[in-house]
Amino acid sequence: MSRLLGAAACVLLTLSTAAAETKPKVQPTRLAGKVVKSSSKIAPGADGPVFREGRLSMIDKNDRPEELKATPRTKVTLDGKPSQFKAALPGTVILRALYDPNTKELLALDLKSVPRPEAPIGEAPGVAWGEIADTDVLKGRLSVRTGPQSVREYALTDQTSILSKDGAPIAAEALKIGDAVEVDSKDGKAASTVHVRPTP
Repeated sequence: MSRLLGAAACVLLTLSTAAAETKPKVQPTRLAGKVVKSSSKIAPGADGPVFREGRLSMIDKNDRPEELKATPRTKVTLDGKPSQFKAALPGTVILRALYDPNTKELLALDLKSVPRPEAPIGEAPGVAWGEIADTDVLKGRLSVRTGPQSVREYALTDQTSILSKDGAPIAAEALKIGDAVEVDSKDGKAASTVHVRPTP
């Protein structure tokens, strides 16, 4: 009887080992979108500050949020060149975020740099159309990408009227990176009206 139990145990052990060995590897998940927020943990090292961990909040192309983490093993590129995680600034385009779906750890992060804001000479009153590249409600600031290499900066004041797609008043906090907007400004600096428009 004990021999029979021992044999059965051996068979079960062999089957469970085989099942563990045949378990498929987790395939990395790939996303593209934009950086909403990022933060880094830096620790002192023998040769100076050392990057320990990073947190990345992004939205994908379908406006779905995702929270990921970066480690010293994460391979980061900016405009096709090796870079560091600190390059993941709000509004930066994410061409590819490759990560483990179980741990949310980034394996690779390919970024495209944000265009520099236009020089003051480019400021002009009137209506501008584009998409929100960055927004800081606390500082009352709105960045609108009006072209491939053009970003306009506007101040949001108490007099700024912010409207939703259907024309209803909304709070500045409702503005999201990637929203298509129409901005009216009397001096090219402060926005008098920000109207969210349907995405083309």
